[in-house]
Amino acid sequence: MKKILCCLLALTLCCAFAVCTAAEEATVEKTLHVISFNVDGLPIPSFLSSTKRPAREATRLIARQVNETDCDILCAQEDFNYHGVLSRELDLKNRTVTSGPAVIGDGLNIFSRYPIYNVRRAAWDAAYGVFDCGSDELTPKGVLVCTVEIEDGVFVDVYTLHADAWEDDDSMLAKAAQFDQLAALIDEVSGTDRAVLLTGDFNTNYSTFRDGYKAGSYNIDLCQKLLDNFVSDGFKDAWIEANTGGNYDFTYAEMREKYGCDYPRTWDTLDHIYYRDGAGVTLTLEDAFYDDMDCDAVTWPGHLSDHAAVHARFTVSIDKTLTKAPDSLEKERPRPLRYLFDAAASIAKTVRTALVHLPDLWEKGIGWLK
Repeated sequence: MKKILCCLLALTLCCAFAVCTAAEEATVEKTLHVISFNVDGLPIPSFLSSTKRPAREATRLIARQVNETDCDILCAQEDFNYHGVLSRELDLKNRTVTSGPAVIGDGLNIFSRYPIYNVRRAAWDAAYGVFDCGSDELTPKGVLVCTVEIEDGVFVDVYTLHADAWEDDDSMLAKAAQFDQLAALIDEVSGTDRAVLLTGDFNTNYSTFRDGYKAGSYNIDLCQKLLDNFVSDGFKDAWIEANTGGNYDFTYAEMREKYGCDYPRTWDTLDHIYYRDGAGVTLTLEDAFYDDMDCDAVTWPGHLSDHAAVHARFTVSIDKTLTKAPDSLEKERPRPLRYLFDAAASIAKTVRTALVHLPDLWEKGIGWLK
């Protein structure tokens, strides 16, 4: 009888050990460091640049600075004419295929330590400004989305975007339409249960835009649009969560008093990283901050970019029993003929738009040079 009991006890312990081991194998925890950065890749001579930067050298330094952060995913905006420099210098060897330089491409690219699949670009349906108000109708801005495999069989959808630049009434309405288009794209691609990183240059912050709307300077409350379209849909803004305790209702004066400066390169800028859990992937925010990314090698009287980068560091908890892959996984590859066709179409559209608005140019001049 004792032998039977001993055998049963041993069997029970073996089963318990096997269950625990399987549970450990099904649960994985890792870190993830994400950076969103408008790298100011326009071919503008340094004497005309707001940052007085030699663009090629600044791009090389940006790559060096990113490498030193142990970044896992870099989401870039305005990655136009110096994409080759950025690609060559970065340690992140998985990257999207560039859509081209300024006028041709959207300037959006993602660089990753992990494999990238299912790359898709969408141009904005709405934009405003030709020879003024940011000239957004001459720039094919939009959103890029892809799926990143952060662990074997574990996927996160990553978005990066560049919204309209100006703050006139029509540009504000265009941005509102873009945020609606973005929300619809997320519903289509990621649904409601996939983990998502939503990054980019939204050209919208919370403090000055909210204050401006309340003062009657703006015709639409874009802060509320961000809250309605994304925060209310399960997203969290990494910088807000890390630095204001998740309080999205603050004023410019409150932030100025807290940070002791007028120019918001370290707080509540136009650039954001939003995040959302899903499909067995839980993103626990450890830290988020804005960073000039400047270094001792900056010899000009300005910054590496006219934007600050956004850093967000996460602990990622993965329950592999709940994760699911997309229906299909496709690696992006260069398509030279498609690129030439898209480039020709983009140039033709830009020229056509410029010609249509030549009377405005004759009458008003170039608004952004005033």
